[in-house]
Amino acid sequence: MTVNELMAQIRTEMTGDLKKDMQHLRDIAEDIVNEPNANELSAAVAEYAFSLLPDDVRANFAETTTIDGKPLDQVFRDALKLVNENNCDEAEPLLAALSGKIEKYFENSDTRWFSFRNPFEYHMYRYFYPEDTEFDRAPFDFAQYLSLYGFVLLEQKQARAAEKVLERSIRFNPVAADMRFELAELYKFSNNQEKLLTVNRETLRLCTSADRIARVLANMGYYCYTAQDLYSAAVFYFESIRFQPSKAVEFELQDVLKRMKTFGQKFTPPTHGQTIDTYEKYGLQPPPNSELVNLAVTLAKSADEQQRYDLERLFLRTAFDLTNDQHFMDEVKRLGETEAQN
Repeated sequence: MTVNELMAQIRTEMTGDLKKDMQHLRDIAEDIVNEPNANELSAAVAEYAFSLLPDDVRANFAETTTIDGKPLDQVFRDALKLVNENNCDEAEPLLAALSGKIEKYFENSDTRWFSFRNPFEYHMYRYFYPEDTEFDRAPFDFAQYLSLYGFVLLEQKQARAAEKVLERSIRFNPVAADMRFELAELYKFSNNQEKLLTVNRETLRLCTSADRIARVLANMGYYCYTAQDLYSAAVFYFESIRFQPSKAVEFELQDVLKRMKTFGQKFTPPTHGQTIDTYEKYGLQPPPNSELVNLAVTLAKSADEQQRYDLERLFLRTAFDLTNDQHFMDEVKRLGETEAQN
């Protein structure tokens, strides 16, 4: 879809009711995220939505969502480019400005803002925090913005400042694992074993894919290795590889096995019971989280009944990512074939 085609469609769908039209534009923005030219389309939708606002609202919006005339997402992209070029020195002031804008207008406000990245994260939050119903969607992914700032601060050896920023990033998306991974790296860097174990426990239950599960288990392997529990370290590294093969983790496992050998200890692939015992020893439930699997399946069924096949695909893919059960991917393919026929 081209920008001109999308805008022609949007103009015919406008009702003149600002509240309804803005919600419709938000829905469209969600629907186009998988388009090849999603960034271009999203920018056009945002520009059109901005043009609909009254002058005073536009002025306030510009104040809260721009820095020196640049939209916050553009400032973030500039900072990310610098980070990818290993230029954290120049990225830091840009991210500090973003952080200040977020704190001033979106943390110190009566409205509670969240940056859920997809509908499944929204439903995860509603599932884990059913009593919390009063919140709104942040205009940008503030959790990601603050997470990058925390990463840069850690790279700059500012561990305490990084921890505070990363905790703020989690507040904008409490159900995403990714920001907690940055916290885990911080606790490894600062040798804070107690907090590392805590964040690993919190993160594992939120993982929605095999690669995320594998990363937590590798972090548990690191934790156990530094705690001199070599057998448990080997089990967790073994489990990490089972969820997602990784040469780096294989090297870590081999290092543990060599260390065990120097102490006269032998390691064989653990039985199911031994694996369960190792998880329970550290207060962990073996992944994947059955609550998330059941939630994904329930949401997929509901989406099918409502003929929201785009959402059904998302939830089925999530179930597949959690379980590696081919049945879910077969259902995704079936949906695609059905839509192609129609």
